[in-house]
Amino acid sequence: MPPAAAVPSVVGAVVAGIVVVLTGLGRSPAAVSTPAVPEVMAGYSHLTGSVSSSPPGPVVALWQHGYGVEFLDFPQAVVLGAGGDTYRRVDVAEERAGSETQGDPAPMLLSPDGTRVAVGDHDIERPDVVIVDLTTGETTTHALTAGRSVVPLAWSSDGETLASLVSDEATNPYAGGRITGGITLLDVPDDSAEVVDLDGSAAAAAFSPDGSQLAVEQSGGITVVDLQDGNRRSLEVDGVLAGPAAWSPDGRLLAVTTVEPVSAPPGVDAPGSPTGLSFVDAGGRDASVPDALPLDLSGPGRVLGWAGDAEVLTVLADGADDQTLSVVPLDGADPRPLMRMSDLGSYGVGRFQLASSVAGSLEVVDPDGVDRGPWPWALRGVLTVAAGLLAWFLARHFARGRVRTR
Repeated sequence: MPPAAAVPSVVGAVVAGIVVVLTGLGRSPAAVSTPAVPEVMAGYSHLTGSVSSSPPGPVVALWQHGYGVEFLDFPQAVVLGAGGDTYRRVDVAEERAGSETQGDPAPMLLSPDGTRVAVGDHDIERPDVVIVDLTTGETTTHALTAGRSVVPLAWSSDGETLASLVSDEATNPYAGGRITGGITLLDVPDDSAEVVDLDGSAAAAAFSPDGSQLAVEQSGGITVVDLQDGNRRSLEVDGVLAGPAAWSPDGRLLAVTTVEPVSAPPGVDAPGSPTGLSFVDAGGRDASVPDALPLDLSGPGRVLGWAGDAEVLTVLADGADDQTLSVVPLDGADPRPLMRMSDLGSYGVGRFQLASSVAGSLEVVDPDGVDRGPWPWALRGVLTVAAGLLAWFLARHFARGRVRTR
């Protein structure tokens, strides 16, 4: 047995060790046969672990949770595991954020299969993009050929090519206008990059389903670039490109977000106030297209994926404090809600992204619990020290009491 004087220290160390173990528990990612989202998204939590310390495996969604840095609160980059019950923070996106983001995570983009996140930077001297592997937690850094600001815009459907918006100057997402620049294509397997020859006014992009073409939103319309022979065609649109998943699976349509101008849009994710979706013939042949859909869209009003050729997934506003991830039929039928996001008055949800390849097979589940993985190390450290000191103090106090009694 240890000497009586050493007992408080032993007790404190044991309690501290128990706290480290308990706050570090997390389930290993399980194989999921059918991707799913919960009926209700879990709320904001300081206890959500990181991708680096506990990789979640393939995910179905990525978003920013919370706006603005307040006392004990800060915006998080959160992913939802493919089973619909696992949440992790993309710590690399949070760490690469600079002062210009006002606490928001750095520019980030989820891959179509939900296994990777590309993270850029609004102000970086040597332009690069970091790709986070959600199945292992490992990262790879890919240098780009130009740019002081790097904003990932679109993945090809096979996940081998990443289009990024690059600007010669540092950019500020809260400067009051959309971020524009050139387009750089990164061949991920080869780790090589090339610049698409445009006039520097690009703001958004979307790959065709086979990856052979790139639709680029520029001032005045959309330019479709053939990536094999360099040919291009212009499409006149009434609105803006509806995000990286704007191209329909059959290659026939491009989705466009109709917008009303606002006096000071807050940057890259807000080209205006979205009013609905419209569609154009991607081939420029003026073929018949679905009628425009007036919708109460949330955020930038992007198409997040296609459930076949006749339905899209997007986020709709539902009152002041709620949003729903919903399936919207192109024939004008009522949207079908999948996942509700609540309490947005306290912790807003923005920059919502979906693993577009699973959009047509999502199930809705009601999970028994939420797996947030190991606690963040900062909280684990504070709690471990506090619990250890308290146990030491109580043991020391009890030991002294016994001595006095004797």
